[in-house]
Amino acid sequence: MLVCAGREEIISYATPIGVGLIEASMGLTKLCLRERIEDIIFVGTAGSYSCDIPMLSLYVSIQATQIESGFLSEACYTPLDNYIIAEHQIVSRETLEKALVNSSNYITTDPNIAEQMWHAGILLENMEFFSVLRVAQEFQIPACGIFCITNYCNANAHQDFLCNHSSAKVKLQDFIERFL
Repeated sequence: MLVCAGREEIISYATPIGVGLIEASMGLTKLCLRERIEDIIFVGTAGSYSCDIPMLSLYVSIQATQIESGFLSEACYTPLDNYIIAEHQIVSRETLEKALVNSSNYITTDPNIAEQMWHAGILLENMEFFSVLRVAQEFQIPACGIFCITNYCNANAHQDFLCNHSSAKVKLQDFIERFL
C-alpha cells in the first residue's frame, strides 16, 4: 500500500496518513486496523543534511532515526529506541540511492546541526518516516520509504521546499507509475 503525509503533500496513488510523527502514527495505525495491508511504501519529500545531494534526486530508505537537535549536543536523552530498520526490502534498492532518514516534528534550519547529522551518517530529514517504520514494525508489515529532495537543511529550507514541492510530487508520481 502506498501512503503519503497528506495536507499539501498528497501524492497520486497514495493514501494520506497525516503530517508529523503523531498524526502519521495515528493515521497509519487506524489504516492497519481497518485493512489487510501486505506492505507499506511511504512516498514523500525530504530535506537533505548535505548540499552535495542534488535537488530533486530520489532516495529509498528502510531505516530511520528520531533524533532531536538537543540530542546532538548531549543536552537531552531519551529512554526510547530512536533507531529503527525495516527487516524486509520491498523496492529494489538498486533503483535508487539509499539513505538513513531522521524524523522530527521540527524542520532543521541550522546548517551546523545539519552538518552534525550528516557526519553521524544521517542523510535526509522527513517528518513522518520514523512513525511509518515503527507502526509497520508493530504490525509486522514490510515497509520502506521513497523520498524526493526538496530542500537543504539551512535557513532557506522552507522557501526551497515551497519552490520545489510541486516538481518533487511530479517526480515521485512518475517513479510510482514506472516502478510500482
